Amino acid sequence: MTPALLQPAVAARFHLPPGSVYLKSHSVGCQPRAAADALQARLLDPWRETGEAWPHWLDAIDDWRAALGQLVGVEARDLCPATNVSAALSRYLSALGQATRRRTILLAPSAFPTIGYVASGLAAAGWTTRYLPVDTDVRDPASWTAALDDSVALVVAMHVSSNSGALTDIAAVARAAKAAGARCVADCAQSVGILPVNPAAWGADAVIGTSVKWLCGGPGAAWLWVAPHDRTALDPMERGWWSHENPFEMDIADFRYAPDARRWWGGTPDVAPFILSTAGIGEIAAIGVDAIGAHNRTLQAMLRDALEPKTPGWSWAEGAVGGTLCIDTGTDQPRVAEALDRHDLRADFRGTILRLSFHAYNGVADVERALAALG
Repeated sequence: MTPALLQPAVAARFHLPPGSVYLKSHSVGCQPRAAADALQARLLDPWRETGEAWPHWLDAIDDWRAALGQLVGVEARDLCPATNVSAALSRYLSALGQATRRRTILLAPSAFPTIGYVASGLAAAGWTTRYLPVDTDVRDPASWTAALDDSVALVVAMHVSSNSGALTDIAAVARAAKAAGARCVADCAQSVGILPVNPAAWGADAVIGTSVKWLCGGPGAAWLWVAPHDRTALDPMERGWWSHENPFEMDIADFRYAPDARRWWGGTPDVAPFILSTAGIGEIAAIGVDAIGAHNRTLQAMLRDALEPKTPGWSWAEGAVGGTLCIDTGTDQPRVAEALDRHDLRADFRGTILRLSFHAYNGVADVERALAALG
């Protein structure tokens, strides 16, 4: 076996669609086998046995913060649970209006659409959304530097772009933003679990991410990480009783922000998604992000080396990419889509761009089946 490949037994840790080759971890990661038992033990059993089970449920969320913090190398107190990436970014933005007089948010047109929706929704409050030129290489820090001026309050950069797989040097973008007097938020939805994510080392001011993709945690368990230098410097306007220093104090006239990232939490939290997410994080941590990444790159290379010479009409990604192989199939897209369906390969398209993702539960046999369908 190729040294970079994981043992096939790793796949047994996950539920996989029977008869299919699943290559859509960039959309939803497969369910860990440990998830259902965790949900039963940590949500349903305490609820059934105690009725009011908040102490048990809050312990479960604390365990999630600890597990995620260990995975990405940050303190748990700087992580705030969120329902989704949109909510995480929105809460963060709600604090910036009082922290700076600047009113421009800079992002790339290749950012996941929800980022643009959240940013442009602030227009009524005097904010402007500025995009890099369409043909910009988001991996080049100079592209971001050229677009920065003294009106930019925030740069939002995707660690891995969902449409191209382009891998951005977040540390370089964060340095450029800081030099221009702006903050930097990194969107790690497409990277956490398959690539190292190092918020503190990057020098980013905040990081947003989700468990639904490479972390195999299901929907509803996203997060906002806020750098320690902003831990108490930013006061979000969007808040709820769980943003309070003591949510159970119950004095309607006395609100005090939580002294950590919980100040962005808002109202009554979901519990089940974070229990499921903890199960996913546990599996990814046990296998190892570096090991999963090496496995992914080996399978990508196998497919590309065999298929690229046979597809001169396709455009293959160049430069550094993340865990998803994005291939522009051009006018060949209808034939490719039909072949995928016929061979029961679960992949997807953004326009004519085919997206294929190899996770820990994929193997050489999956590459061979993809080659049989596409070659």
